[in-house]
Amino acid sequence: MSRQLRIDSLQLDLRGIAPEVAEAAARALGPALAEALAGQDLQPAPRERLDAGALATPAATQASDLAAGIARRIASSLAGEGS
Repeated sequence: MSRQLRIDSLQLDLRGIAPEVAEAAARALGPALAEALAGQDLQPAPRERLDAGALATPAATQASDLAAGIARRIASSLAGEGS
């Protein structure tokens, strides 16, 4: 089981999210992604591009909730559960 995941680039479109929430969510994304991937037996094939799709968020989103939601979308895409 691979214990490393290399992400060369990550593009997030956070239009409609307050700038301070978006910035805090970006900082929290690493730990949230580590948590979302914990315990999964992922053998991700090298991919040039992975689209994790869109995430609907309420206007008053907390940064931690936003980071966790993004992380879950990435994790499910890596596991092949759709995008």
